[in-house]
Amino acid sequence: MFTFVKKLVVLLVTSFLLTACGGEGSKETVEVQVSLTEFGITSSITEFEAGVPYRFVVTNAGLVEHEFMVMPPLTQDQTDMHMDMTNLDKMALAMIEGADLQAGDSASFELTFTQPAGEGALEFACHTPGHYEANMKLPIVVQ
Repeated sequence: MFTFVKKLVVLLVTSFLLTACGGEGSKETVEVQVSLTEFGITSSITEFEAGVPYRFVVTNAGLVEHEFMVMPPLTQDQTDMHMDMTNLDKMALAMIEGADLQAGDSASFELTFTQPAGEGALEFACHTPGHYEANMKLPIVVQ
């Protein structure tokens, strides 16, 4: 009888610990608060982890329309060419269009980075005409 009770206690404790830790392979969504202003981007997190789901809540705290993109930084040649939005959209891992981020608006999306991206490989950016050139970008890293 004592052995049965002991096994039951071990089973219950193990089950509780697995539930408390989320179990192997399950990950909770992490919320990221992003604020856009003229002409800057701030974020509650800039170092991310591949495989973790993130929910980005982006607020336009500025006075003009902004957009928000998660993408590789533009090279000087790409910046000089003034790439069109169609090509920028294709490069983006995720985005919120300017029409959805008027002054005072907030919008959100979920993104799970699938692979690491070292320093200089990804950034948050606003490509509303003239904003990126005014340094409206923020480097991020994915471990």
